[in-house]
Amino acid sequence: MDFFYLLRAVFEISVIWIVFYQLYRAFKDSRAAAILGGLVAIVVVGAAILELSRATVLQSLVSSLYEPGLLLVVLFQPELRTALAKLGSHRGFRRFFLNRSENSDFVARVCDSVSYLVSKRFGALIAICRSNRLSEYVKTGTKLDAICTRELLGTIFHPKTLLHDGAAVINSERVVAAGCIFPVTNKELKDRSLGLRHRAGIGVAELSDAVVIVVSEETGTVSLVVGNMVQRDISVAMLSSRLSELLYHHSHVGQDNKSAE
Repeated sequence: MDFFYLLRAVFEISVIWIVFYQLYRAFKDSRAAAILGGLVAIVVVGAAILELSRATVLQSLVSSLYEPGLLLVVLFQPELRTALAKLGSHRGFRRFFLNRSENSDFVARVCDSVSYLVSKRFGALIAICRSNRLSEYVKTGTKLDAICTRELLGTIFHPKTLLHDGAAVINSERVVAAGCIFPVTNKELKDRSLGLRHRAGIGVAELSDAVVIVVSEETGTVSLVVGNMVQRDISVAMLSSRLSELLYHHSHVGQDNKSAE
């Protein structure tokens, strides 16, 4: 019986230690770390004093005055709010809870941006991440963290800006980088009219599951590249339909790969 009691005590202490250690790691760069340290000291010292003194009435009074959950919420309100915001912006969380209207809003903003680029004859290369975050290519560009809008993409790909020659990467419906360098495909392409921008779009699509949009500066046409499949000269309406399928209907992924072969 004593062995199991000791084992349970070790288990409880280990769990408490892990919880506080993880809290410290999460908050170590903020002023909450000092608060957490003081809280641990008060809890440990106070519990030891109360246990040694066997002051049962005082123990009951302290327990009634301090609710651990409420205390943590009061002390760490800004940090908890930040943590919840990070959770809410996580890609898997967003995909699980995102409703159809929000999906449509993102697709509409992308298509509106593409329509603007076409009207201005601004060449553009846009990669929308799916399971692959394209981290190795994001590092080659200028990191951003902004909502995808017509104004932003129009500015990025304006011929007189410093970032217009590279690619823009969109992850979790936000533009995470611009001016990125993509690998150019080594395949022999039948269409000789495809320039460097198209070849870079095909190159990154071959190495990832990204959905790539290419706007031609010379012709103003729009191309969509997924895997080994290239759809050229598609309308904005068709682009909207394809983006909805590729980004939010997972059943189409296998079909896309099959058609690409």
